Amino acid sequence: MSSLLLLVAAATSLGALLIARRAGPGPRGLGDAVRLVLELAGTATLFLVANLALGVALVLAIRMLLPVFVSIYVLNDLSLVALSCLQGAVFFCWRRQL
Repeated sequence: MSSLLLLVAAATSLGALLIARRAGPGPRGLGDAVRLVLELAGTATLFLVANLALGVALVLAIRMLLPVFVSIYVLNDLSLVALSCLQGAVFFCWRRQL
């Protein structure tokens, strides 16, 4: 199943490259674009790790301080990944403006 997803993504990337070659500046800026995307992905990953670490710390603190059991699996949600990506994108764009 994951091979199919990679094949679909590779095909659409190839199609975008072919369209960009006809209409745009060509593959010269492709290296810079890839570098920026990797930097953005790294920033989003740092926010995800920080969010997970803070979430685990909060869950453990709640378990210790309150007579309530909160599962660590509360953090197992794709919305945390999406929020981390948004945080990373905003931080990345803001930092590039400075």
